[in-house]
Amino acid sequence: MKPDRTPMARRPRVPPKPKTLERKTEQDPVEVFCRIRPKENPDEEPCVSVVDTNTVKLSPPVTSFAFRNGNAKEQEYKFQRVFGPTTSQKDLFNMVAKPLVSDLLRGKNGLLFAYGVTGSGKTYTMQGTSQDGGILLRTLDVIFNSISENQAKRCMFKPDGMNGFEWLCEADALEHRRRLDATPAAKNTRTPRYRKEANGSHNSSDRVPDSSRVSSADDDSVFSVFVSYIEIYNNYIYDLLEESSDLVQARGFQAKILREDANHNMYVNGCNEVEVKSADDALELMHKGQKKRKIAYTRLNCESSRSHSIFSIRIVQAPLDENGEDIITDRNCITVSQLSLVDLAGSERNTRTKATGDRVKEAGNINNSLMTLRACIETLRENQVIGSNRMVPYRDSKLTHYFKNYFDGEGKVRMVVCVNPKADDYDETLPVMKFAELASEVQVQRSTYSAKHELGLPSGRRRANQVFREAQKRLDEENIPNIKNILVDLNPVYNLAPAWPPVTWTPETREEIISKLKPYLIKLSQNRENMIADIQAKSSILGKMIMKMEKENIVLRQENASLQSLHEDAMNKIRSLEAMVLNAESANESLQRKFTNYDNLVDECNSVREELDMAKNQGHLEKQRMKARLKSKLEAEKERLKKEMILQLNEHKSKTFKKGVKVLQEVLLDSNTTNSSVTPSIVHSKPTPNRMRVRPSKSDPKMEVHQGYSILDLPGEITLRDDILAQTELLSASLKRSSASSTAKSASSSQENLNPSVKRARF
Repeated sequence: MKPDRTPMARRPRVPPKPKTLERKTEQDPVEVFCRIRPKENPDEEPCVSVVDTNTVKLSPPVTSFAFRNGNAKEQEYKFQRVFGPTTSQKDLFNMVAKPLVSDLLRGKNGLLFAYGVTGSGKTYTMQGTSQDGGILLRTLDVIFNSISENQAKRCMFKPDGMNGFEWLCEADALEHRRRLDATPAAKNTRTPRYRKEANGSHNSSDRVPDSSRVSSADDDSVFSVFVSYIEIYNNYIYDLLEESSDLVQARGFQAKILREDANHNMYVNGCNEVEVKSADDALELMHKGQKKRKIAYTRLNCESSRSHSIFSIRIVQAPLDENGEDIITDRNCITVSQLSLVDLAGSERNTRTKATGDRVKEAGNINNSLMTLRACIETLRENQVIGSNRMVPYRDSKLTHYFKNYFDGEGKVRMVVCVNPKADDYDETLPVMKFAELASEVQVQRSTYSAKHELGLPSGRRRANQVFREAQKRLDEENIPNIKNILVDLNPVYNLAPAWPPVTWTPETREEIISKLKPYLIKLSQNRENMIADIQAKSSILGKMIMKMEKENIVLRQENASLQSLHEDAMNKIRSLEAMVLNAESANESLQRKFTNYDNLVDECNSVREELDMAKNQGHLEKQRMKARLKSKLEAEKERLKKEMILQLNEHKSKTFKKGVKVLQEVLLDSNTTNSSVTPSIVHSKPTPNRMRVRPSKSDPKMEVHQGYSILDLPGEITLRDDILAQTELLSASLKRSSASSTAKSASSSQENLNPSVKRARF
């Protein structure tokens, strides 16, 4: 009989990395920067001070818990770079975010998030003001400054809904643009929780854009920029760019879910990704999302962020063809890179904020997500330092689950720790510093994205095509015929000789000019012949090399085919072995269950047998005790019966004796009265003397008779002694039978009393 098969719990499959990613052994640390906010009160003594460009010192004030507990000691913390209160937004951007923008245009991912307590300047660092933009505004400016001439047409790329993009032809792109332009914009309604804008309007003309740019953008590619804006509120993800009606806003927005794409990267399913063509378009979307973001008043901050906001910038890059005009439509040639800018909600304590109701729940969810982030960082550091293989708890929070790929090596991670030097924030700032120090020790595997397919196209073909078109346009304006039929040739141009010598043609100088040009032409001819010979030699060498490469290619193909067949055989064996292992494990589990059942059955049988042995031993003991009791009872009964029989025998003897004496007396009296006249009715054959005494009887020696005769010698051939003895024997036999009957009855009753215990013992 075949064992019952139980489905085996398969081990989780290790997700393969994208083919476009070339893994290297180099690792980069999580770069942590520190920015200190200016003091609100110049006269107040700060708890944080700058030691040098990489170190800050934390001094506990007298109002802190550490000072009251006796642990008042100054501590120093190291950072990648420390920005003091006088640091400008541009300097911070150039040091922290601009390298991420350069990597973004080269096809690499990046993550930058601001971390700190409530009121430490995180939102100001990320957004800034219209006159002095923060990291987010300057990032958009630099991106569009760098790709302004290389942007693709609108709607040439379209999100496929699965964290990828698809290319549309010109006709489809035009139709898609018409549909988007025909879609009416949803009404923007303002709720009581919307953040007030410091500059009044996001379209204000006083915005000062950043004019810098990076040189990492490929001139032979086209770019499209897509932005998305989400928030994580109470561990739920909401799309801040989702269009909705008044009814939907009143009921609340639909929460989004996280999913994994084909390359095992996390993305928000159903999130709107909007294509933008300028920094102003992106800023308009950002301000639109800020109106929907959850903020509230607290005691520490009048506009405290109650959620984590994530502004993602995705750049789709596609190379141009050999002429530098059309996009290569191969999907495998499209590169997608992403930069996520995160404004984390500040950690806070309810004892300071005096929060109640929903604010308490929001603060709890914020602190839980930040604690999960700390737990992930601690686990990563422990795995790297100790060499353990503990599972990182990414799934405990939506925030860490969404950024899982970055910590696994899918991009560069940077953090800006914002610090408020106010003395009242010391107790909250201390764990922030410890977390920053811990995060700086985590190493993230470096990843470099190479071209998916080596196209082998020369660089600068786009610029060469533009120059050629410009020259063609100018020649066309000069009315040169057939200029439009000239095709662009971007192949390299080779010179066979130096430039022609300058000459002036006149009839007089004809011979002189010929004499000057003759050596030049001879040299040119020689160079041409040398180059032809060189080309022929190189052609033969190239032909031989091609033949050799073809032969090697054939051999490699054969080896590849054999290796593929071996690989297929090995994979088939592995699959068969896996099936056998699965069957064996299933059979093993079935046998293990049977073995467990048999063990349980044996234990039950042993317990029953022990109970029966105990019952048997107890019954045997009961039987011995019963036998002893019956034996003692039988002895006592025998003794009692013996005494009773002796008493009854003595009484019977006494009565018999008395009766015999009475009979003898009567006989003697009768014999005395009739002796003289009548012959006695009872005479003996022997004569008796006149006076004889009767011999004493054995039963009673006191018995006496007169006239010398015994009562046993009376006439009539009846002896009284024999009669008495016979009656005595009969009485003794009767007593023995009654004694035996009573003994049998008592034994029978004891046997009946013993049978139930014996039956129980047998059972």
